[in-house]
Amino acid sequence: MPGVSIVVKGTQVGTSSSADGTFSLNIANDAQTLTFSFIGYTSQDVAIGNQTSVNVILLPSNEELREVIVVGYGTQSAATVTGAVSNIQAKDLVRTPSIGTSDALVGRVQGITARKADARPGNATSIQIRNMGTPLYVIDGIPSDAANFNNLGQNDIESISILKDASAAIYGLRAANGVILVTTKRGKAGDGPAKISLSGYYGLQNFTRYPKPANAYQHMRGLVESDVNQGRTPSITPEELAKWKTGTEKGYQSFDYYKMVMRPNVPQYYGSANVSGGTEKISYYLSFGHLNQDALIKDYNFKRSNIQANIESHVTKRLKVGSQISGRIEKRFQVGVPGLDDYFNPFLSIFTMWPTERPYANDNPKYINQTHNVNVNPATYKKDITGYIDELTRVVKGNFYAEYDFDFGLKAKGTYSYGFTNFDFDGFEYTYDAYKYNAEKDTYDVVVGGGNQNPWRERRKRNIVDRFAQFQLSYNKQFGNHDIAAVAAYEQSDNVNTYMIVHTVPPNNYIPLMSFANQDYLLDEWSTEARAGYIGRVNYAYKQKYLVEAVGRYDGSFLYAPGKRFGFFPGVSAGWRISEEDFFKGKLENVFSNLKIRASYGRTGSDRLTHLPNDPFVVAPFSYLSGYNFLQGSAIFDGTYNIGVRPRGLPVTTLSWITNVSTNIGIDFGLMGGKLTGQVDLFQRKREGLPAARYDVLLPSEVGYSLPNENLNSDVNKGIEAVLTYKSSVGQVDYTFSANATLSRRKDLDFYKPRFGNSYNEYRDSFVDRWGNINWGYQVEGQFQSQQEIENHKIDNDGQGNRTHLPGDFIYKDINGDGIINNLDERPIGFAEGANPYMSFAFNGSLAYKGFSLFFDFAGASMQSFQRNWELKIPYQNNGTSPHFMLEDRWHREDPFDPNSKWISGTYPALRKDNTSHVNFRKSDFWITNVRYIRLRNIELGYNFDPKLSKKIGLSALRVYVNATNLFSIDNVKKYEIDPEISSGNALVYPQQRLLNIGFNLTF
Repeated sequence: MPGVSIVVKGTQVGTSSSADGTFSLNIANDAQTLTFSFIGYTSQDVAIGNQTSVNVILLPSNEELREVIVVGYGTQSAATVTGAVSNIQAKDLVRTPSIGTSDALVGRVQGITARKADARPGNATSIQIRNMGTPLYVIDGIPSDAANFNNLGQNDIESISILKDASAAIYGLRAANGVILVTTKRGKAGDGPAKISLSGYYGLQNFTRYPKPANAYQHMRGLVESDVNQGRTPSITPEELAKWKTGTEKGYQSFDYYKMVMRPNVPQYYGSANVSGGTEKISYYLSFGHLNQDALIKDYNFKRSNIQANIESHVTKRLKVGSQISGRIEKRFQVGVPGLDDYFNPFLSIFTMWPTERPYANDNPKYINQTHNVNVNPATYKKDITGYIDELTRVVKGNFYAEYDFDFGLKAKGTYSYGFTNFDFDGFEYTYDAYKYNAEKDTYDVVVGGGNQNPWRERRKRNIVDRFAQFQLSYNKQFGNHDIAAVAAYEQSDNVNTYMIVHTVPPNNYIPLMSFANQDYLLDEWSTEARAGYIGRVNYAYKQKYLVEAVGRYDGSFLYAPGKRFGFFPGVSAGWRISEEDFFKGKLENVFSNLKIRASYGRTGSDRLTHLPNDPFVVAPFSYLSGYNFLQGSAIFDGTYNIGVRPRGLPVTTLSWITNVSTNIGIDFGLMGGKLTGQVDLFQRKREGLPAARYDVLLPSEVGYSLPNENLNSDVNKGIEAVLTYKSSVGQVDYTFSANATLSRRKDLDFYKPRFGNSYNEYRDSFVDRWGNINWGYQVEGQFQSQQEIENHKIDNDGQGNRTHLPGDFIYKDINGDGIINNLDERPIGFAEGANPYMSFAFNGSLAYKGFSLFFDFAGASMQSFQRNWELKIPYQNNGTSPHFMLEDRWHREDPFDPNSKWISGTYPALRKDNTSHVNFRKSDFWITNVRYIRLRNIELGYNFDPKLSKKIGLSALRVYVNATNLFSIDNVKKYEIDPEISSGNALVYPQQRLLNIGFNLTF
């Protein structure tokens, strides 16, 4: 073992072992004992006596401390890490049958917040580090993005590290929100003959939850109630309503569009194969994987195939070269329903279609029924009727490197990476007719102007070329009790992104070719970006007890003018392994197997607004240049159509990147002989220089543009995270239990010269020194119980003297006591909507007995808000229907046709169709739910066959398992029949799936 410290006990005389584990040491005649120590291993004292040679075997002291963790531009042992760094290994990643890599991280490590608001096939979970925004992804040392990260072959990942504090500063301008480092698998030199591994699973999907629509009787009864509640004559008679209730007579039968659109037990399957091995000269890892996920909506599908080839060769004793080649093909297919988000319409149809109308005329599947809104008639959701959309993404990336070891601790490495991404969109929406059945003539009549008479044909193409180059020097050496590691590097990268759209109106449904005569839209875009950086990192450890790390990056971005493109981003962290101190031995050592305190301070940059959708740049590219923007406006001169140009405005020279200051204090500990381990971190990230405009400097409106933004505002993220793990065994049963939690919230600090008209305006609208994303609304303190109570109510609840109220309507709290309910009565009632939760928590465990293993993972969150809206709020929204629970559990009259009958209470107010402006629908704490949930995210029971039995059938290992994902959730939104992670206010979105599957892993 190289690097073992050997010291004559009680002196400073010592040395360290060489690469092959040998050492030599001249000692005094009175020397009695040698102390052998190495990080992660139990120190050992050996009596010298008359010996001239000593053989020592060190035993591991703590498995976690021995773990090698990938950090920025290198690796460290867990014991010497001084920053806030989390790590997850391959064996934990593959426990969840995930579509995207981010899904496998949820609940596994502290510091990660997550939300899967839309779980359509191919979509991955949105994750953030400490709720700070989109992180930087680095795959095998090359900066990447969320799409490449989430579409990695899951079985190809060796480990993932998460840099959360000053340790991320080494990535400079893109590290403000933390960094996620991915290392893919490699063969190991000397591994011997090729090892072949196969794995796969087959599962069945069902939705966790989705609201069910009302049936025909509930729908028609609600319409009667709505008419009576609004003083109208009901459109049907009591006898007709009775027929709808019975539901057996033709013309009075309910149709369930939920069952028509959704399918149960839809398959999802995955298979992968890899081969790895190595000789003394070459090592390799080659893999292929394929994923197929059908949607719960027919004719919607996602497929992905991945390849990975990592090869490394020792050309000479000191020189090695290698390559990491990866590629993938993603294919998404869906029918071409109106609108380009073709998952939305099927969900919309469930609540827009009436349960009283049929999808086919006279129930004949050859004829589409001209319903009240035929564009959302699910009968059209077939490729041969409405068309198709094919989306194909191809990605290939090659990393090539050479490394030379100078054999005195110094290594030089050069890396070049080239990536190409191609995206093709091919869409065709057909024209189709719709019909009405004529019972008297027994004919199906085409509805003139019905069906879909607005076809389109569209092609899109995007090509992206990414280039990256790096030269790196690294140095590692031990001098007695002193360990020094250093890295210096230079890297630069650029990419070119081209995008084209051609849209036409086709003459028929049969010819997919596009012609100029039918073209009505053309888009041609080009963009580029480039970056460069100088990197440095130095680590120093004394006796493996006192640890210091300094990092820095002089980083530049193409966004800024020459001379202003570069900034320096430093970071420093320190750690003290108290458990290695002499005074800690004895009684304290029996309590703490490990105790380390850490602290860090770092500065990073951000040239993107990663808290906004699509992560826009802080400043538009090339804004430092004056000139004109092309393709801006149009006009006709002398009968000729001309495309215009527009002045760009003032060059932006006063806006730079956002500066982020990160501080972290943490403690790592081990108790009970290492059985109980944990980490706790307190952290803060302050952002300075957020873009804002000076409102008090005005330009004349005739100029046509305003002053550009400047770096004026600031905010801060504060929080705490912790993890606690217990590992032990009882007899032949090994078990592990772990819990982690993260709380992180943003606080606004400074805004440029805030203006307020009065004290309430300041209270309501100020951002200074307040928590971000405060959700304002009215407080509901009850519901009117009778018409008399409405008439006696002294507060003007609706702004119209309470004339619009009925029993069951909401009573709002008059906060300011002025007798009128208006915006002055709004108060904080919730947290951010659609954002990742401020608090996340998880509980994980495993049990193993002989060949059996059981794994389970619970994950949950709180401090997030969901506001019901549209279909979940407004009765008969958009002339459709409503959820069954809304039309069932409402205030209503005992006899829906009798306005004088007794009122019966319910949860929801009395129904009024087409009255969306009613005071009941104001934003209030009735419609907002501060969501809390914990779900069984994954549970798996597996069996490893006895190796002796496996060898008899030619295998070195064989494992089979059954698995369930999202089996159940305990939350406070079950009554709305929604998944707790969705953010769409009307719930018309693809929720998470419950997956039941079986799988295997085998190795030859």
